[in-house]
Amino acid sequence: MNWGSSLALNRVNTIVAFLIVLVLIGVGIVFDILGTSVTAAELPPLNSMASKKVPGAKQAIWLVKNADAVANFCNDVVGDVAGAVTGAAGATVALRLSLVLQGKSWLEQALSLLIIGVISGLTVGGKAAGKSFAIESATIVVMTAGRVIYWAEQVTGRSFTGGRSVSNGRRRNS
Repeated sequence: MNWGSSLALNRVNTIVAFLIVLVLIGVGIVFDILGTSVTAAELPPLNSMASKKVPGAKQAIWLVKNADAVANFCNDVVGDVAGAVTGAAGATVALRLSLVLQGKSWLEQALSLLIIGVISGLTVGGKAAGKSFAIESATIVVMTAGRVIYWAEQVTGRSFTGGRSVSNGRRRNS
């Protein structure tokens, strides 16, 4: 993933590359919020929504019942990969700026430090703020994720949460 993002960043202009870095930071923060929310969410409100046939409630229940695996995947796998890729992508952006500003060493160094500082600050600050939000709004976050999974299941006709396929109610023979 790191190689692919570096390759892509080398083919776009610096502003687009920085926007891609911001998107990567956002992905890391969103998955960190989801990973924290599934561990903090309570089942009773989700069970109530499932009994009322609210779309996504069954998927949200699955997320909470599998909180250890979901949190591990979201926080450790996606979060760590996003962090590593973001760091490498930020270094790529800083290097590209230094090539543009060749000969202006003080400006080159200041901009490189600024970029790395902004990336680090957004990542750490975003994750810290995200954790508070995740704990306070755990049910809302998990239901939102449940709705996204429900929608994906409807579109693809496959279950991602261990239930039957959604196309005809029967498992497909593959």
